[in-house]
Amino acid sequence: QPSCARTMVTTRRCCEGLLLSLAFIAVAEPFSPASAWLGSSSFSATGQRASRAHLSILRPAKSYSCNSRAARKLPLLCSHEENVEKFARSQFPTSKLVSSEAKNLAEVLSAFWKSVVEVMDAEPGTSIVLGFPKCKMLENALVVNRFMGHLEVCRDCCDDFGSRVVMQIHNIELDAPPVFTIRSSPVTSKEDGDFDDDEWGDDEAWGESILDKYKHLLDDEEETEEEWEFKQLTDVPEDDKEVIMTMREWVEVVISDMGICPFSQSADKAGLPLGPVHYPISRVMRPEEVYQVYWDEVNYLVTADEKDISTTLLILPNFGITNVEGFTAFTDTLQSPLEPLGIEKYIQLVFFHPQWVFRDGQDRLGASGAANFARRSPFPMINILRTPQVRLAQKSIPTGLVYTQNEETLMDVGSEALQEMLIQRDWSPLKDERVDRRYNKLGKIAQMLIDADGEPGQEVKARLEAQIKEMEEQKAAREAQRKGGAPPKPPPSPEVTEEEGGGMRF
Repeated sequence: QPSCARTMVTTRRCCEGLLLSLAFIAVAEPFSPASAWLGSSSFSATGQRASRAHLSILRPAKSYSCNSRAARKLPLLCSHEENVEKFARSQFPTSKLVSSEAKNLAEVLSAFWKSVVEVMDAEPGTSIVLGFPKCKMLENALVVNRFMGHLEVCRDCCDDFGSRVVMQIHNIELDAPPVFTIRSSPVTSKEDGDFDDDEWGDDEAWGESILDKYKHLLDDEEETEEEWEFKQLTDVPEDDKEVIMTMREWVEVVISDMGICPFSQSADKAGLPLGPVHYPISRVMRPEEVYQVYWDEVNYLVTADEKDISTTLLILPNFGITNVEGFTAFTDTLQSPLEPLGIEKYIQLVFFHPQWVFRDGQDRLGASGAANFARRSPFPMINILRTPQVRLAQKSIPTGLVYTQNEETLMDVGSEALQEMLIQRDWSPLKDERVDRRYNKLGKIAQMLIDADGEPGQEVKARLEAQIKEMEEQKAAREAQRKGGAPPKPPPSPEVTEEEGGGMRF
């Protein structure tokens, strides 16, 4: 009917007008959760943070090009790289333009933190426009959302990123990676935490008067044993070779010879299958620099052949050695993005520190517990492992059995003796405590897998299952006996000869 037709035309025009209005609003709106996370509104010197509610949604920041439906019908006249260059010239004419070759998120994070450090070290007001035209993963809004959420967590551990150095994200094209701007703010205001000396008077004279008042107490105070131990633990040699040599000796004696890691055969060989151990060292101390070094090493391990590098032990002797709580908080920011960013399928992480304490809530793993020395290395360190190797090891040997045996092994030595060796950085008393693979069940299982190059046949699998079952039954019996109950009677274990166990030193 004509009246119905007129109604349809009117309705259509109203909808078109509404959609056009919404398109203009989407383009003109200056605020978005993405920019609020890491832009000036949240990463300003006032320290205000964006609401966590924004972490579940990602909308584009103020865009260079129109994001309306009509824009999708326009022909692509320029490449993404050319559009990024035009955007940088028009919006940030004085900024340095960096077009990264990164193709995966690990490479993106490495390039991102490199730019952050560059801005930190440059003059105040320096800015960089950073694009990732070859990273297809950043075309996914959900991935970008998680990426931004990770940076939001990282900023809590950083010195300048999130305060003096701010970052903002820009969507300049549909179905293309976003562009990031990183800039430093001029340090001229009291908002940055600086105070006028005039407001406090002659603070130097005030400090001297206080010190003079308590001088007799300060002069008579002797260094306590705890202070001396802490001083020894946190003393870092200036020579990189000495640091690496000390770390390698610790890995050889504690990790390999004592069987703390069943798949570490020596300081040079570890993994499943066995391969070389890589020992990079970095003296950086700022968190932003550590992020860059860490992601560089992640890329190096993932792209290297397994026969060339099996695992990486990244040594950071000057980072967080005096503050284990700060180091632990930093490591949480490395662990948390592995699953949401899809990096977990490539790498796994284990962390070490001279004062490491397990946080599983068990009394036996308190500050003085011997089991903590499985993670107490001479210097802070990040162990980057290959996920396929870790999965194969976990499938072969339950993690709980490894923890139980390590605790028993270290308790036999004693926490006091282990602490003294760590302070002196001398593990020679343990050189006669090598685990004999012929009599150590975990060592026997690990050697079977190593001999099979990580691909055991049916016969080896059967023997592995029998060994693991026996160990689990013995563990249950010990726990029942510890609780005062009657331990279950274990079935007879399968006979394994010395030839089957292998006589190789573990």
